Amino acid sequence: WSNGAFLDGFSLLGGDVTVTGLDGESLQGDKIYREYYKRLGENPTLDISQCPDLGPVLMALAAATGGATLTGTKRLRIKESDRGAAMAEELKKLGVECRVEEDSIFVPAAKMMAPTEALYGHNDHRVVMALSLLLSKLGGTIEGAQAVSKSFPNFFEAIRSLGVEVELYED
Repeated sequence: WSNGAFLDGFSLLGGDVTVTGLDGESLQGDKIYREYYKRLGENPTLDISQCPDLGPVLMALAAATGGATLTGTKRLRIKESDRGAAMAEELKKLGVECRVEEDSIFVPAAKMMAPTEALYGHNDHRVVMALSLLLSKLGGTIEGAQAVSKSFPNFFEAIRSLGVEVELYED
């Protein structure tokens, strides 16, 4: 469900992606993403306390679809990076000024722009995948994109198969 959320996210950005094979009976908290995606575009408040891995992708998609407030965000600080702060830092490079608080993150409706500098993956696979969604529309570069190997080593090949133009460079 966690990785499916990133691929399904392309549909919210104008793509035509159908993710299949996910266990509907799963107890994984991330399966709520489909319900949350339906609410994006309405500037919703979404509680991610039981699904913190969705934080980066929800921040990215909220930035692209009209904003959102995420609550229950404390756990984002103890992941591979401080995911809320990392995403806010990178979204700022796209023209989106997020507000990160103790247990909530506000992502405003904003007109995103192509970055004038490389985005940084913060050594976090979910940050890299979330940023990749946005750059599929805006263009740009992510330094440290190899972080995807932690949970989805063939992520870039998968999105290439969806028609996303991807160039990988070795460090």
